[in-house]
Amino acid sequence: MIKPKKLIKKEEKKEKILNNITLGFLFFTPFFSTTFLYSSYFTLIQVIIIFFIFIATLCIYKESRKKCKYLFLYFLVCFLYLMINYLRKDNFISLVPGNFNYSLFAEFLTVIKLITPSAFLYSLYYQKIDWQKYMLVFKIWVILISGSIIITNLFKISLGSYNNLIITKNIFEWNLNNYYQETASKGYFMYANQIAAITILLLLIFVYNFIKKNKKSIIYIMLLAISMLMLGTRVSSVGGLLTLICAFIFYIFLVRFKKEKFNKWSLALIIPITIWVIMLPLSPYSNRNIELNEVYLNKNNEDLLAINNTEEKNNFIESEKEEKINYVYNNYNDNYLPKIFFEKYYPIEYDYLFWYNFIKNTKLEDMNYRLIEISIIKRVTDINNNKLDILFGISNSRIQNIINIESDFILHYFAFGIIGSISLLLVYIIILGYNIYNFFKYQTYFLFITSTIVVLFIFVSVLTGNIINSINITIPTVFIFSTVFIGKKVDK
Repeated sequence: MIKPKKLIKKEEKKEKILNNITLGFLFFTPFFSTTFLYSSYFTLIQVIIIFFIFIATLCIYKESRKKCKYLFLYFLVCFLYLMINYLRKDNFISLVPGNFNYSLFAEFLTVIKLITPSAFLYSLYYQKIDWQKYMLVFKIWVILISGSIIITNLFKISLGSYNNLIITKNIFEWNLNNYYQETASKGYFMYANQIAAITILLLLIFVYNFIKKNKKSIIYIMLLAISMLMLGTRVSSVGGLLTLICAFIFYIFLVRFKKEKFNKWSLALIIPITIWVIMLPLSPYSNRNIELNEVYLNKNNEDLLAINNTEEKNNFIESEKEEKINYVYNNYNDNYLPKIFFEKYYPIEYDYLFWYNFIKNTKLEDMNYRLIEISIIKRVTDINNNKLDILFGISNSRIQNIINIESDFILHYFAFGIIGSISLLLVYIIILGYNIYNFFKYQTYFLFITSTIVVLFIFVSVLTGNIINSINITIPTVFIFSTVFIGKKVDK
């Protein structure tokens, strides 16, 4: 049956309206990552908007209803996992009173946040936004993110990437003697690592657009490069440089392999690469590495003296517990193991043996926050000694009541177990497989870029935390992922 022209125009009008609502929402997503709007209330607002877009997509695009049963089945599996998680809540043993306070409501919100990207990706698949509109969103993001970081750095009104204090030195004052916490800047964004994750993905998009579409994209690459150096994180400073170099080298390789015409303008990428290489040794990231090495050498010598003195003073020991607690306090290094870890997060009074063994058996050069966090959660899991924890985890709410692990996939393994992690993170597994399959099938530079974007996102999530569990990051990331749906059109 052929549709009347009026009906077709009405449907097209509805599609256009929904398209504009989606884009309008995306324009403002960087604001939700700022200290002004970063809260559970605005997270909830974003979730509501995404599901509104999802339901509207089902209503407007008839073809989207044919396969939505699979998505709803996926949602059902995730909530079934939540129920299993809830039924296991009382079968938990720990040395700390209250067993770290399991919360069904907190678990429910976490599950909702983790399935929201799937609903959004499904909506974007049927909306088929064209490349020009994608690039419009990406350009606005670069202006809002990189532009704000650069401007606030220049005027020295930016928050520090490693604290929330105002920086004291801008990019023109960088040198080898700077204290990194006074120079690394994140604008007014909440977490530097989250912004680093977004900027490194955007960098790849603009590298592709520069080589294949628009020479003016070199401006956005430069803005991203400078702001990523200002952020001062490992992902932004080193990861960004390596990503830019690899993307350029792979383009040369692909051109030679497929015997395509080489775009001479691509050689202009040597400019941001060169600037990056020159500035990196003076950047906050390098200052941080220099300082940590100095702290290690100096404190190591101080600790040796402290240990000898305290051994002479503490010959009289009232009990084994006091002895071991005293050992921890006399031998811990505040630069590597702040007291808050054993006084607040996982109190030494309830598990002094853990902290005694940790201090005694962990070399200072091996000690870092992630090792401490993982060791604590592993200890809690070992004490619970429940084989089902491997499959279903000990719950995210318990872990967050102890300490957050700064590595998303490790966090998800302990929180949700193997079954829970696979279920809740299925969207990333599917989109990775979809990208890799298409890349090997068509072997285009665009599909290399989209595949690398997914791999980088997963890699960044392994390296750092607060990525996959944050709607503020997963929504922009899923939008970037969705470019693969129009891959054939883009490559024309």
